[in-house]
Amino acid sequence: ESEEAEVRRALENPIDSPKLREIVHPGEKIVIVTSDVTRPMPSWVVVPCVLDELEKAGVEDKDVTVVFGLGSHRKQTEEEMKRLVGEDVYNRVKCIDSDPDDVEHMGYCKNGTPVDIFRTVADADRRILLGNVEYHYFAGYSGGMKAIMPGVSSRAAIQANHKNMISPDSYAGHLEGNPVRDDIEEVYDFRPVDFIVNVALDDHKKIAFAAAGHVTAHRAACKFLDSIYKIKIDKPADVVIVSTGGYPKDINLYQAQKSIDNVKHAVREGGIMVLAASCKEGYGSDVFGRWIQQ
Repeated sequence: ESEEAEVRRALENPIDSPKLREIVHPGEKIVIVTSDVTRPMPSWVVVPCVLDELEKAGVEDKDVTVVFGLGSHRKQTEEEMKRLVGEDVYNRVKCIDSDPDDVEHMGYCKNGTPVDIFRTVADADRRILLGNVEYHYFAGYSGGMKAIMPGVSSRAAIQANHKNMISPDSYAGHLEGNPVRDDIEEVYDFRPVDFIVNVALDDHKKIAFAAAGHVTAHRAACKFLDSIYKIKIDKPADVVIVSTGGYPKDINLYQAQKSIDNVKHAVREGGIMVLAASCKEGYGSDVFGRWIQQ
């Protein structure tokens, strides 16, 4: 019917969870973690729907903070924040970037990855995670607990988690037994999350499906994603032309190179791949840039 209607349908039919309005209580400090400007997450659609749920529970706006999970990305401008959640939401509740230097250390995952969570998120009474679900070249899929790790984690935690990308079990579309995703999901044991809203987008970046509820709702969004985007290739091609799908995935080369991983299975050994991407912010990472140049 509409993007908003789909989000509201998901909120009314949560997976493995009561409705959000039945979980939160007046006076509690509530944090909503959502994506930064490098992700095509339509926060301007989802956040107002979540705020309506909180309002039904009697939660006041002054007790709500929207945190943009930067991971190790750059700080955002005020205009970017306004664009992400919409001017009404920006003026209604506190909206801040996460800070990888202001974290609480909570221990270590089984893989040895430190669990360091942005203090505002760690200290909240309730944590609500938003995200769009798409294939991720070493975490399997985006979304779910990824809003915490790496979304609002320290640089040390992010690096320790990301080094597991070299494992043969860390690849797009793979969750169970993926050491990168294992870290991400284990963080729940250190700081539980109360509710998530994950969306899958169509090829015009509009919400095609929403899943809400316990973190297990993430799997429903992954399953939907597979139903529309996972394809079988009969044989690898000599030449493959790949696009990232436009902004913001081609904002820099660091983001755009992820599309290479998604289509590497489609080109034969010794074949040619052509990558089309704007990269208006250049490499997107000084270290990555040095690797490419040297």
